[in-house]
Amino acid sequence: MESFTKIYIPTFIIACVLHRLNNQPDDDIGVRALNISMWKFIRIGVFFEILGWVSQTLLWLVAKALKFEKTEAISVIILCLTSLILMLAAIKFLHGFDGEIFQGTQPFLSTLKSAIYNLGLTLPVFWGTSFLWGTFLQLTHSLGVPVDLSPQDVVQSFSHPGDLFVIVIRAVTAVTIAPILEEIIFRGFIYRALKGRGNKFVAAGFTSFIFALIHWNLLAFAGLFMLSLCLINIYEHSADIREPMLVHALLNAVTVIGLLWNTHVTII
Repeated sequence: MESFTKIYIPTFIIACVLHRLNNQPDDDIGVRALNISMWKFIRIGVFFEILGWVSQTLLWLVAKALKFEKTEAISVIILCLTSLILMLAAIKFLHGFDGEIFQGTQPFLSTLKSAIYNLGLTLPVFWGTSFLWGTFLQLTHSLGVPVDLSPQDVVQSFSHPGDLFVIVIRAVTAVTIAPILEEIIFRGFIYRALKGRGNKFVAAGFTSFIFALIHWNLLAFAGLFMLSLCLINIYEHSADIREPMLVHALLNAVTVIGLLWNTHVTII
């Protein structure tokens, strides 16, 4: 629930700001989707908070009744189910606009080929930025400035994996659910809404800042910021949300495989 609340509170603040910017009718789906009453958004947020709390409570009660003591597995299942519910809700919400955000102009195989090509361009930028930012933070830390150098929780979880079931659930969430949900919200939703009301470079910068901030990790901030800019650029050139989704998913898959490989984990 703590991680879900960390996501909901910044999202609520973002929606408040965007709602103030989008108080006029517009043809763009991002603007129209955000041009809703704040009371409606609050009701949606409260609903998901209650749904998350109820699902957690029920799962813990079932686990206790069955004397299932693997608390890590239960937590991973809860996170996966919560993310899945949010993803389906976002897709359902946007399909209310005739599904135009999901209308691609190319066959899936062509989109996949283009995504693999763009992944090859994105990885060096993402890794290079992360390396330079990490070096800067380490230097800052060596000078006595208190900075948090711990990696993201998800990175630590793959660096110190548990049993096979936990690994599989985490990998499925990271490679499928998370990219779809995040691309809908940040590239297809927030970015388009901001671009529809102003400069696209400002929209890209603000969206990327929020994307990096919402992961709540200083060490990963610059890399995620640059990753978001790359995904926005891919979305702009392809005009198809499926392509940044695929690039995001492939990048997460490469990262997961690399983390598991480095820890010499055998999952066969």
